[in-house]
Amino acid sequence: MQTAARSAICTIVGVSQGSEMTNRRRRIGAALALATALLVTACGGGGGGAEAGTLRVASNSNLTALPFWVAQEQGLFEKHGLQIEYTKIENVATLPQALGTSFDIVLSTPTLAISSTAQGIPMVEVAGSSVDTEANPSNFLMVAKDSGITDVTQLPGKTIGVLNETGTLHVATLYWLQKSGVDPKSVKIVQVDGPSQADQLRSGRVDAVETVTPFSGQIESVGGVSLGTPYRSMALEISPIYWASREDWADGHDADIDKFVAALDEAQQYIAANDGAARDVLQDQTGYSDEIVASIPFPTYNTDVRQQDVALWLEAMRSATGFTGDVDPAALVHQPNP
Repeated sequence: MQTAARSAICTIVGVSQGSEMTNRRRRIGAALALATALLVTACGGGGGGAEAGTLRVASNSNLTALPFWVAQEQGLFEKHGLQIEYTKIENVATLPQALGTSFDIVLSTPTLAISSTAQGIPMVEVAGSSVDTEANPSNFLMVAKDSGITDVTQLPGKTIGVLNETGTLHVATLYWLQKSGVDPKSVKIVQVDGPSQADQLRSGRVDAVETVTPFSGQIESVGGVSLGTPYRSMALEISPIYWASREDWADGHDADIDKFVAALDEAQQYIAANDGAARDVLQDQTGYSDEIVASIPFPTYNTDVRQQDVALWLEAMRSATGFTGDVDPAALVHQPNP
């Protein structure tokens, strides 16, 4: 157990924007929280779950979690009869195995939920968090302006820096390459964290990067240009991230899920009406600089459960990554009891 916990703690990725001391504290806190979660899981504890009316929630610092943070700040969960025990853990890939023992609801991705379900951890979407749209994209495949690369068909033999090799953005990029007639195996993949992407691209260490806001703005500032948005290869509008739980937990907590969604919906309305205050919450939670917080565009927040999107992600995984797990898209979204 000690070895597993130490290994898992080492995968934590801290937010690199803002105060170094603040971020160090966040990383230490996240590591301790994850170690505790792993210990409880390994020892078989926590099987009874939280007390009635209490939800144990975990997420990373993704911008799509802003309505959740605002709902906490504004007391909206309490207004709807919920108490929240919140833990921030940057590496969401560690969360599925802690569902049902240490956490009830976690911020996750369709690709992670599909893989976890195929491996015997049945996860379902209980609430959406945001959708990526043609009018408001948050994902980009970017190259240096003077690279001579103007289309994805020119990427064979090139090196692409990615945020996460198992995440939705990378799956979408591979799917885009494949649809464009490019063998995904013809490109070299290296992992590059967001804050380092601009420097890596400018120095020529990578030929392209898969990125998201706010890092796309940093890349543009050093001469980067976008080849397009990988998610558009799948749909004009798609959800790449959402709130998930274990299937068995969701089946017994319809009322709590309804309250959770109602608080998020109310928080979305607050964000729309109070941009400055919402950005203050964002800065408190992420440690981003004043400049980034002031300029970053918010995602299109949406709590709808979108089964059609889960099916698209499963298709992309099968087509572009060779995924062969036996997973039914309908079983990956929560169906409230009649």
